[in-house]
Amino acid sequence: MKEYFKRIFDNVKWWQLVFWWIFRIMMFVAMFFPSKTSEINPKQNMAQMGANFVAMFMWEIFQLFPEKTFVRNLPSSIQNISIPFIWLGAFGGAYLGFYYSIWWWDAALHAFGSLIGVILCYEVLTAIQKRDKVKMNVSIMLIASVGLCFVFGVAWELFEFTCDQILDGSDTQHWNVLMFHDGYRNLFMPRNLDTADPNYNTLYMLRMALMDTMSDTVCNAAGGIVGYIILKIFPYRHRGKNDVNKLFDGSSKEVETAEKAAVEAK
Repeated sequence: MKEYFKRIFDNVKWWQLVFWWIFRIMMFVAMFFPSKTSEINPKQNMAQMGANFVAMFMWEIFQLFPEKTFVRNLPSSIQNISIPFIWLGAFGGAYLGFYYSIWWWDAALHAFGSLIGVILCYEVLTAIQKRDKVKMNVSIMLIASVGLCFVFGVAWELFEFTCDQILDGSDTQHWNVLMFHDGYRNLFMPRNLDTADPNYNTLYMLRMALMDTMSDTVCNAAGGIVGYIILKIFPYRHRGKNDVNKLFDGSSKEVETAEKAAVEAK
């Protein structure tokens, strides 16, 4: 355990710890003191804030993995990005109710989330590259980063859909099968609609989930493209003194030593 904590403090600057714990403390307090502006019940609030509080320790959790696991190669800087984003979604969106009071909040988070998601996926692929000690084409790394980010985006939409079907009170996509059972037909209906079409409410309700999922996907795509452009201009893990590929090409001392030993063996 002593070695674990040494590994943590050797790879984290003091200001990072302060920065992380500012957000963690707010999330921890939110677990036990539900906000009056939130539309989720106290039990859901504790579960959601608690899960996000744990997620704020992800890098420290990764350091518990065996040394040969790629997550051990992830830098602590990824948490400088992930923690504020978790806070914006859980504390700002759900706890303070910004998802409901600010119409563009969810769309902005999806776009911004995909932007930083591409960067985080780039870090993940670079960590795998370090573990496997291979030289990689930068363009392939960037395209793979975008693709991996989109996989996570689709996984999130599947998660939202599943939660809406099985968890009581979950309303992430504004639709579930119970809405068409007796006693639920008016759930989520738009109020004060001025229309002569008796089927308008039903059609509106049916399209809410589609519009929510597709608008999220469009925002994910926009953010992902911006993230790709940023990395295309500045692939910071594959440029200059931080170029990972230089560790695994002919200029590497490790490779030169191995080649020299091979020649002498002949």
